[in-house]
Amino acid sequence: MTIAAYTLAVLLAFVGARAEAWFMVCLAVVPFLDTVMVLRHGGPKAVAFEIHLATAAVVLVSAALLFAA
Repeated sequence: MTIAAYTLAVLLAFVGARAEAWFMVCLAVVPFLDTVMVLRHGGPKAVAFEIHLATAAVVLVSAALLFAA
């Protein structure tokens, strides 16, 4: 497990779903910036959008569901 997974578990156990949702919103920045880097360096658009941007979207949807909880 990565440090992010441990952080999510600790936040959920001791702080609550809202704090975990904010952490996931902050975490979604990483795959979004990966999308930008792939596009700026001439990488394939399919990789940028289908992998990195889709990952950011899934993380943001998960965060929205945690905010709704």
